[in-house]
Amino acid sequence: MSVPSKRSLLAMDLEGMTVAELKGILRSLDQPLVGNKAELIDRIDYIARIMPESVFQYDDIKGLDPLIKWFKMTGRLFTPEAAIYGFTRFPAGVLLTGVPGCGKSMVAKAIANEWNMGFRRVHPDELVGSCVGDNETFMRDLVDDLAARAPVVCFIDEAEKILGQTRAGTQYRAAESARDSAESILLQFMEDDDSGVFFIFTSNDYDKLSPALLDRFHGRFFIDLPSRSARKDIISSMLEIRQRNPSDYDIEMLVKISDGFSGRDIRTAIDEAMKSAFFQDARPLVESDLVEAFSQAIPTSEIHLNQIAEMREMVSQGKMRRANSQELEAGALVVKDGGQIEWV
Repeated sequence: MSVPSKRSLLAMDLEGMTVAELKGILRSLDQPLVGNKAELIDRIDYIARIMPESVFQYDDIKGLDPLIKWFKMTGRLFTPEAAIYGFTRFPAGVLLTGVPGCGKSMVAKAIANEWNMGFRRVHPDELVGSCVGDNETFMRDLVDDLAARAPVVCFIDEAEKILGQTRAGTQYRAAESARDSAESILLQFMEDDDSGVFFIFTSNDYDKLSPALLDRFHGRFFIDLPSRSARKDIISSMLEIRQRNPSDYDIEMLVKISDGFSGRDIRTAIDEAMKSAFFQDARPLVESDLVEAFSQAIPTSEIHLNQIAEMREMVSQGKMRRANSQELEAGALVVKDGGQIEWV
């Protein structure tokens, strides 16, 4: 019997700890970056990739009822009852599009938790190498790891950076060939896998994904900016999480001035308001703090105006389904004839 390595023993000692707890241990270490501290860093990085940083549930996701309904139905296909009923394959995955801050990561973590499955997050730089053959090797390592850990939700963020088509001329042929090879490995795995690996892809550039990859998805959804009612729920929820009573503030006014905000925009504005109050002798957070912070914020709808309009147009063309609960409210971006983008 082989003797466990120091790295293995350390990993066992850290089993069950949260990422926050691990980072706290790391911050408490003052010695030079050698020995156990180096191993601890490696372990923290590894655990951060295989488990969600936070535990979310369906109820934490505001304003995306059609998407959550789809996930609830799809999750049942991983149960023994589905096999008894006659289903012979697990669903392979879903594509989520939307601007940064619209909740794609939160949805992926909630699904892993609600489905009682493992979680593996993949960043673009994990699968893109600088040497010939790196991309294929990294992809093979990934699918082997997923098969060993199944059932598991694999969250691949910004998939176009890993698998996107460059379509940019001869100087990009080598890079595109490597991406094609890596994509072939992934597509074959998605086709053949029966171990229970579910992929959640996100993309900010739908058109760069190949038709072959798009065909593998059991669903394609666009997560739009939150509606008025969703913003109300988000603002109230974020104030409660920060130990503030929403009834102490004019939530309807905050909803009105947050038109065009993403969930992340709202969170950032509330945090900025709290920061302002905290640095003034930690006084209570008042409504004017929130109004000022919301008014000074630059909403996602202004930064990603073209992208939002294009994705909404794809929904209208039937290329994607809308994940949000309600239709667009007044003040929405649309693409007019000739490609002109306007507010309605």
